[in-house]
Amino acid sequence: MDNAARNLRILWRAESILADIRLRQMMTRSSLRGIAGLLGVFAFLMANLSLFFALQQDWGLIWAAAVIAFANLLLSIVLLIIAQRSKPGREMELALEVRTSALQALEADAQAVQEQLAEFCEEVRGIREAVVGFVRHPLDSVLPSLLVPVAGAVIKGLKKPE
Repeated sequence: MDNAARNLRILWRAESILADIRLRQMMTRSSLRGIAGLLGVFAFLMANLSLFFALQQDWGLIWAAAVIAFANLLLSIVLLIIAQRSKPGREMELALEVRTSALQALEADAQAVQEQLAEFCEEVRGIREAVVGFVRHPLDSVLPSLLVPVAGAVIKGLKKPE
């Protein structure tokens, strides 16, 4: 049972590490996606502003706003790609290995307990059958153990009259 408790603690620890890693990864991805979204909105606003300036004046300030909008759009695309490709590090693999190991150990412990339980059930059945047999046929149970002493006494009794 100590092994099972130890394996359960290891499994709990591995699961908590995995949850922590997944949470950090989700937070990183969400942050990068949020920033990319904000930059995308800013690019859209700058594009609208540049279109406004293009219609208001022929060229001047318009190209500046258009270049800023384009740069923000490119930056948001780069951040989205980085967020999509970010992967957990070696610690995720290690935590998965520990979890797998703990699960295998728990399965082995459960198998051992199951085998011990099956052996115990067989022993109980054997004891039950012996008790039932003794209650139903008490002479059949006692006779083999009494047969040798009774036969010895009979033989001794036959030898004495000489």
